Amino acid sequence: MIHVSIPTFRQIISDDERPYTVYQINVKVAGRTHSVEKRYSEFHALHKQVKKKFETPDFPPKKVRQLNARGIEQRRSALEAYIQGVLEKEAIPKSLLTFLRVKNFKTVSYDSLDELDNDTPTHQPVMVFESDPFLLPSPTDAGLPDILSDGVRQGLYDDPLTDPESSTSSSS
Repeated sequence: MIHVSIPTFRQIISDDERPYTVYQINVKVAGRTHSVEKRYSEFHALHKQVKKKFETPDFPPKKVRQLNARGIEQRRSALEAYIQGVLEKEAIPKSLLTFLRVKNFKTVSYDSLDELDNDTPTHQPVMVFESDPFLLPSPTDAGLPDILSDGVRQGLYDDPLTDPESSTSSSS
């Protein structure tokens, strides 16, 4: 699952000495976190792309009543809610993944995304033996010693039935 938050913003003064605001976006995917800084105009461009193909939550307006810390904080909160609303959809737009700089993300539904953050093993056995083939001799033995299985039985299981002397003496 992808977790996104926008915890802070900061003012930057451009080369022409005009200030603008960037929002720090923290992105957590499969246990790894990275940060991206984006301007409001970049969020707006993303919104234009996403709304062409998906139903989107309300996007915060460009005009802010007060262009001070309180107004920018309200916009930060609204942008965070917008991104989280888009992430709640069944399919995640590729443009959003590009915007968040998430690479090699191949799933399109949340059913498979939930498995990424699961700490418990999810593997299933491929095949099942009715008995342990390393402890019981196979019925197809042709009377020749099986050095490999004898070594495994002796080394891993400390099998007293396997005598290294008897298997080497019978082969000579």
